[in-house]
Amino acid sequence: MAYLNWSDDLETGIEMVDQDHRVLVDLLNQAHDCIGAGEETATLGSVLHALVDYTEYHFAREERLMQAARYPELPAHRELHQRLARQARDIRGRYAAQPDSVNAREVMEFLRTWLIDHILKQDFRYRPAVTAHPEAVRLASAITFDGNRPAAVNEDGPPVPEPVDFRAHSVLVVDDNPNFQIILRTILKGLGCPSVVLADSASAGLTALESHTPTLMLVDWRMDGMDGLGFVREARRRGIAVPIVMISGYSEPGFDKTAQAAGVDAFLEKPITARNLVDTVSRAVGPG
Repeated sequence: MAYLNWSDDLETGIEMVDQDHRVLVDLLNQAHDCIGAGEETATLGSVLHALVDYTEYHFAREERLMQAARYPELPAHRELHQRLARQARDIRGRYAAQPDSVNAREVMEFLRTWLIDHILKQDFRYRPAVTAHPEAVRLASAITFDGNRPAAVNEDGPPVPEPVDFRAHSVLVVDDNPNFQIILRTILKGLGCPSVVLADSASAGLTALESHTPTLMLVDWRMDGMDGLGFVREARRRGIAVPIVMISGYSEPGFDKTAQAAGVDAFLEKPITARNLVDTVSRAVGPG
């Protein structure tokens, strides 16, 4: 059962803003759901990483929106954003230094206060300005998750690939941790992915492939029964050629070579961050 349900009271009527706010509501509910669950610490870490990454993305879009709409209170609103971002980074920093020092209830309270107070008291105030300048939504929506940065160049290696347009991808997530499944789905949906199928085991993932071939797969390594490597080998044996990212909170010497030989294209370590997910998928998918 959700801790906080999205309601009409939270709707600003600006689709882009409401979409971002729904992602934050999902993160709040995931912090609640991971209390006492298996891998709670790692799951909470991923929630925190996603929270910080997504708030920076949301704030950039929202500030561009207010700027384009000539909203006179933008400077004050930006200060509120900076304070919220500092709080989120502080919580994540404490978690990184000592995971047990942060619990899910603290994260929930931070998000609940932000979502209720900030949206209802602050975000509704710029709605008239945006309504009067509809072109502002188009300008703000053009901001991508990487902030419209040009392709980076690694002086010691090949150029960093352009970020993937997730709006063009359907994704199969294979992971036996239900909370982690939902975190991945939240991030992917927030990035614009139109279709995310969740499978709670390797066998369920293989069954899903019988009815639909995705354009990308995210697969956990450690699962009960058939593990992630077994799933990858069987998927490749069946002729599934789409990019595969393997997710793991563990590492073993030589594992990457074994996984690559099985058909894995890239690796992502838990706890994940939204930015690392974007970069890893970009490497897996490659140009074009």
